Amino acid sequence: MIAPIDTGFGNTTVKVNGYLTSSAKQEERSYYRSMELSEILARIERRLEKLGLSAASASKAAGKTDAIRNLQRAVESGDKRQGISTATLNALAPILKTSSIWLLAGAGPESIDNPDEIENDAARDYGSRTSDLVLAQYAGIVEAGSFRPVDEDINYDVEPIPVPRDRKYPHAKLFFFDVAGDSMNDLKPRPIMPGDQALCIEIEKLRVPYRHGMVVVVEQIINGGHLRERSVKQIELFEDRVEFCPRSRNPKHKPIVVPREPTADDGRIVAVIAIVRSIVNTISSD
Repeated sequence: MIAPIDTGFGNTTVKVNGYLTSSAKQEERSYYRSMELSEILARIERRLEKLGLSAASASKAAGKTDAIRNLQRAVESGDKRQGISTATLNALAPILKTSSIWLLAGAGPESIDNPDEIENDAARDYGSRTSDLVLAQYAGIVEAGSFRPVDEDINYDVEPIPVPRDRKYPHAKLFFFDVAGDSMNDLKPRPIMPGDQALCIEIEKLRVPYRHGMVVVVEQIINGGHLRERSVKQIELFEDRVEFCPRSRNPKHKPIVVPREPTADDGRIVAVIAIVRSIVNTISSD
């Protein structure tokens, strides 16, 4: 079965007419919640104090009326449903003479007279300007053949990682998966190995044509919607089907085959939820 599902990373269907599309029409935004909020608020209030600004005046100057006060209320109430968007942090940063990455994660110098021109330490590590550095949020595990409960909690204690904004898709949300298993250990030119992190773009609001060889994250849902598998696969296009293929030296891994004209409901929901853009791995110096 090919059907749209709410994956948490965009309401996206595997389309067999040559496109990955999304029907979701949500405003593009990234939210940071719970214990991060108090830390973000502390940094905002630190800059307000140093610059002699009030929360109301800074919010107004940023074009985000009551943004700081709303954040203060959320922290005071402990309301975990509330958050602050990256758009708000980006707007506040120049008013507070700092960078959005410092407000969010405390990375780089605190005080920047001209945030558009001065590079912070974290940005220099990636050869990118502060305005081009974003945080990729953790999205869980990809592992072929491993079906987990749909409602299984993601470990949100995993720290986001700073990465350059994707230059081909600069407005796309970035997130990363931990890679487990050996289903892509023979991918060319670079294998994807257990312990790697797959840096991906959310495909919500994008219209991206299928390409033979595109590497994507595919989600299968079975057992009446109770179990799901997320895995990295490479696309192969045929006249009568789309195949999402493992690239492995282990013969147990098989392609996920989606006919262009499904004839029966086999109880599966198959959806592409992300495009893999790069692979990250840290070499320990210990």
